[in-house]
Amino acid sequence: MALSGCGGGTVTTKPLEIEDAENYTNDGLQAFSVSRWDSAQRLFARALSLYEGVDDQQGVLLSRINLAEVTLALHNYPASLRYLDLAADNIKQSSLVKHQSRITLLYARIALQQQKVIQAERILQSLLPEFDGLMPMTPSETIHMTAIAVRTKIAFVQKKDEVLWTNRYAETLELSKAHSIDLNCSLLRFQSDLLQRQNKYIQAESKLLQALTGYKTISNRPGIAGTLLQIGQLNMVQGHWQVARNYFDRSVSVFRYLKDLGKVIQITENLIKVEMKLGGIERVKILNQALISMKAEHGIKEHK
Repeated sequence: MALSGCGGGTVTTKPLEIEDAENYTNDGLQAFSVSRWDSAQRLFARALSLYEGVDDQQGVLLSRINLAEVTLALHNYPASLRYLDLAADNIKQSSLVKHQSRITLLYARIALQQQKVIQAERILQSLLPEFDGLMPMTPSETIHMTAIAVRTKIAFVQKKDEVLWTNRYAETLELSKAHSIDLNCSLLRFQSDLLQRQNKYIQAESKLLQALTGYKTISNRPGIAGTLLQIGQLNMVQGHWQVARNYFDRSVSVFRYLKDLGKVIQITENLIKVEMKLGGIERVKILNQALISMKAEHGIKEHK
């Protein structure tokens, strides 16, 4: 979307509504980048209203996609699907087909987060490159790399072809121009999982610590929280109870900030096991009470 144009010495300015909508969008993107989901949602909704008011279809489309992203981060799957369905309708009625890949990827991510693994795998097919063994047959952009990352996660959920997809991910990332820190950190976490299965715990933790450092450089809070959890779980497997407790405590603090109550419950359950090993009876009581309260207040089932 052109921000301004010049012709014949006259500057063409945008309508005030469009300028305001763009400002709300930029502020929303900034809030989203630091995981302030509620603020981002409010700002994207304001932008959407302004774009709708002047019938700016590209602005409407991108606002709906942004709202689908942020409601997905909030685990509000009905809202996320509703925004995506509306965005898909936008594309059918206009020439904005270039945004279809992002919509497709979001549909797949929503399905995976809802544990609809087969559906997620099917949706992703159109975004995945053809492979000759491990090598991609076509160049991969960021959207394709993200799709491969999601497909690799599906392999781990299904416990099928994890090595194949991790290696495909690594090869494609090496060849791709999409060398983002986030994509590289995801690869490190997959590689760590494979190393742990081989009981190569030192190497596995090294990969996770690299990922943690990478996530911190870009302030990726979901990545930080998830990696801290993985390091805690890795130490728990080895019986390093005090180290595990430290990482679980750090992880749960970030997940609380993110309002991911499912993960908070999961980590609290792990902390109870760790404290029992360490003999922290009083903290076990406190954690058990907190767990009961969280489940009763929010009606959350145990995290699988």
